[in-house]
Amino acid sequence: MSRIVGAPTNATVNSDGLFPGGWWHEIEETGRILCDLCPRECQLKPGDRGFCFVRENHNGQMVLTTYGRSTGFCIDPIEKKPLNHFFPGTSVLSFGTAGCNLGCKFCQNWDISKSREVDRLSELAFPDTIANAARQLGCKSVAYTYNDPVIWAEYAIDTAKACRQVGVQSVAVTAGYISPAAREPFFEYMDAANVDLKSFSEEFYQKITYSHLQPVLETLEWIHRETNVWLEITNLLIPGANDEPEEIRRMCGWLLSHVGDEVPLHLTAFHPDYRMLDRPRTPSDTLLEARRLALDEGLKFVYVGNVSDIDQQSTVCPSCRRSVIQRSGYELGIWNLQGNRCGGCGGVVAGRFELQPGNWGAQRKPINISDFAAVPKQSTNIAPQSALNALLPIVSSSSVFESTPVMNDLASLDSKQAEAIHHAAASMIVAEVAGVDSSLPVVAPLPGGLMVEGAFTTLKRRGRLRACCGTLGSSMELAEALRMAASRTACQDPRFPAVTSCELPFLELDVTLLHGFEPVTVAGPERLSRVQIGKHGVQVRRGGAAGLLLPEVAVEHGWDAGTLLEQVCHKAGLSPHAWQEDETQLTIFQGQSIVGLLDELLPRDQDWETPARFTPDIVQRIAERGLSNLLRLLQRATPDYYLADCPDGTVAGVAIRLSNAENQPLRTFSQWSLRPGLPLQATLFRQLETAAAWLCEAGGPQVDLSNVRLDVAVLTAPAVHGTIAHPDLRGVEPARRAVLVSGSSQSSWVFDPQRSPQELVAAASQCVQEPTRQNAALYSMRVVSTVQHWSAEQTAVPPTSTAVRRPAVAGSFYPAEQAILASEVNRMLGPPLTSPEPWPALMVPHAGITYSGSIAAEVFRQVRIPSTVIILGPKHTSLGAQWAVAPYASWQLPGATISADVELSRRLVWEIPGWELDARAHEREHAIELELPFLARLAPATRVVGIVLGTASLSKCFEFSEILAEVIGSLEEPPLLVISSDMNHFANDDENRRLDEMALRAMESLDPSTLHHCVTENRISMCGVLPAVIVMDTLLRLGRLSRIQRVGYATSAEVNNRRDKVVGYAGVLLG
Repeated sequence: MSRIVGAPTNATVNSDGLFPGGWWHEIEETGRILCDLCPRECQLKPGDRGFCFVRENHNGQMVLTTYGRSTGFCIDPIEKKPLNHFFPGTSVLSFGTAGCNLGCKFCQNWDISKSREVDRLSELAFPDTIANAARQLGCKSVAYTYNDPVIWAEYAIDTAKACRQVGVQSVAVTAGYISPAAREPFFEYMDAANVDLKSFSEEFYQKITYSHLQPVLETLEWIHRETNVWLEITNLLIPGANDEPEEIRRMCGWLLSHVGDEVPLHLTAFHPDYRMLDRPRTPSDTLLEARRLALDEGLKFVYVGNVSDIDQQSTVCPSCRRSVIQRSGYELGIWNLQGNRCGGCGGVVAGRFELQPGNWGAQRKPINISDFAAVPKQSTNIAPQSALNALLPIVSSSSVFESTPVMNDLASLDSKQAEAIHHAAASMIVAEVAGVDSSLPVVAPLPGGLMVEGAFTTLKRRGRLRACCGTLGSSMELAEALRMAASRTACQDPRFPAVTSCELPFLELDVTLLHGFEPVTVAGPERLSRVQIGKHGVQVRRGGAAGLLLPEVAVEHGWDAGTLLEQVCHKAGLSPHAWQEDETQLTIFQGQSIVGLLDELLPRDQDWETPARFTPDIVQRIAERGLSNLLRLLQRATPDYYLADCPDGTVAGVAIRLSNAENQPLRTFSQWSLRPGLPLQATLFRQLETAAAWLCEAGGPQVDLSNVRLDVAVLTAPAVHGTIAHPDLRGVEPARRAVLVSGSSQSSWVFDPQRSPQELVAAASQCVQEPTRQNAALYSMRVVSTVQHWSAEQTAVPPTSTAVRRPAVAGSFYPAEQAILASEVNRMLGPPLTSPEPWPALMVPHAGITYSGSIAAEVFRQVRIPSTVIILGPKHTSLGAQWAVAPYASWQLPGATISADVELSRRLVWEIPGWELDARAHEREHAIELELPFLARLAPATRVVGIVLGTASLSKCFEFSEILAEVIGSLEEPPLLVISSDMNHFANDDENRRLDEMALRAMESLDPSTLHHCVTENRISMCGVLPAVIVMDTLLRLGRLSRIQRVGYATSAEVNNRRDKVVGYAGVLLG
């Protein structure tokens, strides 16, 4: 009878270093053994190794040759595995062995997984040693990674058991190529898994990985259905291999139906490696399009990886779409979770979360596992982070820094050394920006043996910040610190587009070397005395929020220590006084600054203009194919969704222009995004769809395209040139670059080789309204176009007055189901009052109905509502006009429609300078929509005028209110004026209530100037302060403001019990 061996029990490593393996059986007729661990089912005669190389037939039985023999021990962020919903921000101890049971040609860890030199894995690490190391180092989990742990299942299982005994979680990073017999024992002790779904094509699996798809799908479904293992999935997109939209749709459809909509999917970028060097890197637009397809299929959590993209790497609440975990690479920013619930709406976010995130950051810390081999088991009350600081030369990202001594005194650098450091950083930035190895000759070698605790590189243009990034958190070699800082500064500062080569001759470079990190241990206001201006930089951390300011920042701005601390709190998104609170970790540090110009190092005779990525011939071909596509769209024929004979890529902007037979422009459609950019072909197709719709409205489907010309402009390589008030137009060559003026809600670009840069700025700035015009940003972009003259605005186009404004935030800020919404509103309003009063104005909050609906309902029910209501709210989005009146004929809600007062809306726009009818500003706005359910219930026949207001000075508000009062005074029945506003945002509960009380008392003074001054001087983030000022002044001019009556007040803590970061809500009657 042949032997059949399942999961091994009580086995130990024998004297040969071999471990008796499980999951195999004898084949009597051949004398071989068959491996049952994975679907490959290798048949091995004595001495044979399996495809994975690490499992061997040793004297007629299966053995694992790598038990306890490991490589790559390193502490990583858990997000690197990648796992985004499994204790975010925590550290994970990662390790692997040799070999793999797949044969992926694109393997990114081929030096380990394809290794046939087991002996080079010289570190011996048995399960108890690994578990003990993870516990002492403060790691939340251990990851079995680099190569697939399935092939060393016995070793992984025993390690996971040891980890569980000491309270450490286990993470399997696997391709999921495992047999049904081995699944349960392997995953029984795993707490999380990231399964790499290579493709959704059997052909891909066979030809590129030498395996099969179906066993992986079965593993995924089994993990989801049969275990409590937290599951996330990775799909590496390889150009021309597995990135077709149809395949992505099929994959996502399968995932939705077999593992559900809450399993996170990571779409990651390929880079050429191993045996697949003939493929390009994955374009970012491919990742973004794949993510869009996945979300459209219904998956809730889809991320992009191996690229820098904060928006696509952050977690949003599936209920309200607010960001609950912000990520920049592996660094966490905003944290708005309460357990597994959204801090905004209370909706459930699937995953494993603690009340606060970890603070490991993006550090990667190799460790020597042998240091832990002889350490006996200790009680679990040992502080893990203290052990980590003692064993490793690191700096905790929690800002509790144990300052590591440097090998040189930074303050004693001589001028030659400083010059060499600055030159090296400059050379690295030039290489990163220009895309070539540095062409700058070395002036001197870097100081040998110099260790720093961080480095920042800051680029400026005539003293104005252009980009600033750095690295900190550990003692590191100077060259490595400079390399990381320079690379990030050149390309990854999220506030700016990536630096382009045409800017290099005009930039200044500051290099700041950091050292002397020291936690401030005193409490309260006494912390102020520890900060010395000119000597110290500061860093604050609290929960997931963090901010840092370098020592030179306070000097440059003339700040005292108190202002510096308030500003670093502001940068972290905390209240200005958070630095005084015990919950906030405050760290001071020192920095050695080295300043200089890039221009002094650049060759004088080189043209630094960024080469055009698309030739005129290519753009002409795009225009010709686009015109053909436009005709197909008009004829309702199937268009070419992708122009196969035209290139694609990420660009800064795309524009199309329709002209008549006389070459007179009819209409221009333009879109741009300086960061992260736009996918060329997808953006072009959307513009063609918009153009076709416009042509249909203008002349119907029978439009004669023989008389229509289509021109195309492609814009790339954006460069920064200051602001309207402080321009720096050096490097703007009108023959090659367009000038873009970008205001807070309006922007325009002009391309005309016949004009000077100053004339281009003047022309482009005409679309930007005051008072924001002087602060509008200036950029230039490389242009390749089919014509030589362009002018395009990116502002809203209002629809006709017959349009219906559909709900934008139903299902997030309030229930989308008619019955549930009606029930909630009726519950909050209660029984009607017998005699509501005719108040002329009121103020109500506009947070999610769960948070602020009760206060809004109590205010509305006390007021007799007239036939017209004007709602004035703040502008929460950057879309559309700065001061926008809704142009709609009606407002739609689940189960109800409220009419708009179109005539009054048009009159307000006609009478009040600067106000515009603008649908775009309202399409995602919630400030008005949140008040409509109560009006629909109390006064369904009333008509609503909706107004959102962006930035405006106090004097401009008074200009608005003066004319608004005149218009209202001429009406037969005055409308009810509604201020839609929340109170202060995101201080702790006590501080928020204090600030809100100040603002409410200022309102009760009946002086709008006092309110404005109170809010601005005390930095109270009352979002509707401008609507409040305008309404109060309007009432004063009408003689109708003599008292203010408070109706209710609350903070978000009363709903979500989170007191560290709240929003205030107030209900007020004015008359």
